[in-house]
Amino acid sequence: MFKSVSLFSRKKTHRPFKNFYAEWIETLKTTLLPLLRHSMSTTSSLHLLATHVDAIHTHFQSYYSALDLAASSQNDVAQLLYPDYRNPLEIPFLWLGDLHPYLFTNLLRSFLNDEDEEYEDKESDERLNLDLVGKNLEVVTAWEIPSSGLTSRVEQIECGLRLMVPAISARFRDAQKVFVERLGVEWGRREKDDVKGVIEEAMEVEMDEMTGVFLDANRLRRSVLSDIMGVTSVYQAALFLEGFSMSCRLLLSPISSKGVALFAGVYLCFLRVFGLLGEKATVQL
Repeated sequence: MFKSVSLFSRKKTHRPFKNFYAEWIETLKTTLLPLLRHSMSTTSSLHLLATHVDAIHTHFQSYYSALDLAASSQNDVAQLLYPDYRNPLEIPFLWLGDLHPYLFTNLLRSFLNDEDEEYEDKESDERLNLDLVGKNLEVVTAWEIPSSGLTSRVEQIECGLRLMVPAISARFRDAQKVFVERLGVEWGRREKDDVKGVIEEAMEVEMDEMTGVFLDANRLRRSVLSDIMGVTSVYQAALFLEGFSMSCRLLLSPISSKGVALFAGVYLCFLRVFGLLGEKATVQL
């Protein structure tokens, strides 16, 4: 309902954000990600790797800044909350218009492997054979023995998310509830000719609140990504950003067998978070 009514009330005078997104994802796919992967090879220096890690991190931060600008200046946050430029594979991972911040930490967790030592022992030969091809040894072994400090910091980031995500989601639900209630009350009081005015007035208030919610959700995503970059080494960050970049456009990027397993694991986490699967459920690949 909110999506359809929003089209009724606001004029779109700016370039649709999906045009920017198409250019942004193309740059990530064809330029930045290949450069990062090249710098992860055995012939590249640490300085070059750090440069490309920073380039991709900056690229993501610029994307979220562009989202903020679009929400604040185009007066049409509906097209960002309900993006029609996302493919069906991405939809389950969206929260308030973009990737759920749980995806960030779940992907990070998948590299820690604290609870999967038995599985890693069985699959170590296969995994090393896949990962060693064309990559620096420091990159391949970056997550083999994560420090206790890193694990502790990840837990702090996750704790913050468990507090912030429900609070922002509650604001979103409350704003929708107030909008519907106000529209219902005013609809019965107004004449038929005033219906459009009722919708426009209610939508004005709704859009302002939705914009605030969207900006806070975006701020949380940016903060979590910056926190992850701050607690990981250059080699760890390179592997994380490679996986994160692939998750942003799975249908457009080649994925290894490990990447598929990571994707399935993250998807399971989402189903559990939303109560759609039991704690012991698994995925057969």
